[in-house]
Amino acid sequence: MLLDQYIQQLSKELELEDQLRSDVPGIFALPLEEDVTVMISALAQGFALNCGFSHIPSGRLEDFFERVLLADLFFQGTKGAVLGLNEDGNLLTLSQNVEYQTDYREFRDVLEDFINTIDYWRGEVQNWK
Repeated sequence: MLLDQYIQQLSKELELEDQLRSDVPGIFALPLEEDVTVMISALAQGFALNCGFSHIPSGRLEDFFERVLLADLFFQGTKGAVLGLNEDGNLLTLSQNVEYQTDYREFRDVLEDFINTIDYWRGEVQNWK
């Protein structure tokens, strides 16, 4: 599988002691911080990125959700990903499906944009608290 090769190369570039893995074949966990992990999974064509990264702020929820919806509109504030909520509705998530074959460079660039978007939105959530 092409994603396996990309993960091997990414692990080398990041100088990780152990290659990225999870308990499920075809799914890889990239820890960013203690409580934030990007899940990378293989699709039939391409790959998917998913991450739950920040608790929903307690104040001004209507304004916050309006800001999130505007960011999702035409991917203006998400660089091609989609902000959402976890099943319990208390954790902000970011998801992105790339449903075509990429080369390694594009894979790495999409992953970097995804991580930068997480960092940006973690800061935005702090501004709403």
